Amino acid sequence: MVGVREQSRARTTAAILAAARAEIAEHGGGGLSMRAVAREVGMVSSAVYRYFPTREALLTAMILESYEGLASALGEVGARRPDRRWVALGHALRAWALGRPHEFQLIYGTPIPGYVAPPETVPAAAAVAAPFLEVGAKGAEAPPFVRPGLVAQMATVAEVADGLTGDRAAAVIAELAALVGAVTLELGGHLVGSADPADEFFAALLERQVDTLGLVEAG
Repeated sequence: MVGVREQSRARTTAAILAAARAEIAEHGGGGLSMRAVAREVGMVSSAVYRYFPTREALLTAMILESYEGLASALGEVGARRPDRRWVALGHALRAWALGRPHEFQLIYGTPIPGYVAPPETVPAAAAVAAPFLEVGAKGAEAPPFVRPGLVAQMATVAEVADGLTGDRAAAVIAELAALVGAVTLELGGHLVGSADPADEFFAALLERQVDTLGLVEAG
């Protein structure tokens, strides 16, 4: 049973994180101010440091929370044919990003000056890639990612799903990078005048990826 003190701490932690997200929405990750967060929550700065000992610790907590939120959204994509599941995952990623643009920028945008993500963010990022790798492992065609050095780099990644090889893992990561890049361009307004709104562009990209990864035949 959770005690009163634990409940109070959880509420305050949530309030600090919410205030910090409002700060980065207005000023970006580099403009995050612990003093401003404390003022928004109605605390003195020293009190905030009892919950997050450094600005970097607060940024890390937000990054982990964002990765977890995106992974949860991807986890809601149910079982279906590999080609349709890949498309559904792509749309789920974009929908999450459009609904939470500042969270997306926090985890995939320009690195925050002076901040180095700690090792605990790596599993959180991997949880986002995992469903794409699981689907990509079902492709019927061998993708052209057979450079020995690259395949060796992907050895650990290939362990994520049954039947996933190093070359196919590299191909899936490349396509996931393309999705993230497309969403980044959209959020930055770089598709205005060419593919805005980006619904058709993104749908075409997903269909091309299904073909590239050989997922149609796998279905």
